[in-house]
Amino acid sequence: MSKARILGIGVVSLATAVLFASCAKAPTPPKAAGSGVERMYVFDCGENQTNDASPWLPGVAAGTPGEFSIHCYLIRHAAGLMLWDAGLADSVADSPNGVTRGQGAIRSIVRKTLASQLAEIGVKPEEVTHIAFSHMHADHVGNANIFTRARLYIQEAEYEAAFGPNASQFGFDRSNYDRLRSDIVLKLNGDYDVFGDGSVTILSTPGHTPGHQSLLVRLPKRGAVLLSGDVAHSADNWVNRRVPVYNFDQEQSRQSMDKITELVKVNKAQLWINHDKTQNASIPKSPAYVE
Repeated sequence: MSKARILGIGVVSLATAVLFASCAKAPTPPKAAGSGVERMYVFDCGENQTNDASPWLPGVAAGTPGEFSIHCYLIRHAAGLMLWDAGLADSVADSPNGVTRGQGAIRSIVRKTLASQLAEIGVKPEEVTHIAFSHMHADHVGNANIFTRARLYIQEAEYEAAFGPNASQFGFDRSNYDRLRSDIVLKLNGDYDVFGDGSVTILSTPGHTPGHQSLLVRLPKRGAVLLSGDVAHSADNWVNRRVPVYNFDQEQSRQSMDKITELVKVNKAQLWINHDKTQNASIPKSPAYVE
């Protein structure tokens, strides 16, 4: 199995500053005044390290090292709690020096478990009512199995790949999320307004995986924030339109970049890139929150 298929990660870049300052709004502004979102918590859900990040940054010399942030997001909405992405498995924290994957190409480290961070803000996993993942790679669904009472929102193409007989060909490990098969599942074929008020919108952005998706959240004070998942693995990839050679579909990847670009131009939202360590260092982490 290729390194990139094991995990989508990116290279940290100083171009982050350009992206973090860019602005956006929702694809369709909500009709109701105000937002049902009260606040959003950002959890540190691990880190990946590699001695050779070139598979995720075409054109960069082999042997370039990289460190990549991994985050999970809990949205407190008037209608319930929604978790976006579930990070690396909490069990990784049992190994202080991390665990290696991808034939030693990647070292994964968890310094603080997602379960402990939820407990710190008084939230039990069973209280999460909605859950969605940008995609089903191990650094995004590592703790998925503890949220079995939540409704799962997933693109149908991703569901078929993840729960089908050839999941490993897409870099998926079903042991990370197998308990969700029997949960309440809403299979999507495109964008979806989760709460019906325009405050949280799932965006179909395939390419990195068959049914990759992104999330646009309208916060009451900060405004719109677009969580791009692995549409781009770093700010530098985004600015230079670099697509990892191992993405599921190169053309879909570029089209999804174009879609997000249009949202950024038309709307007023910050673009947050999950794996860009430099950018994410400036984002408040739980128990603090953004609102």
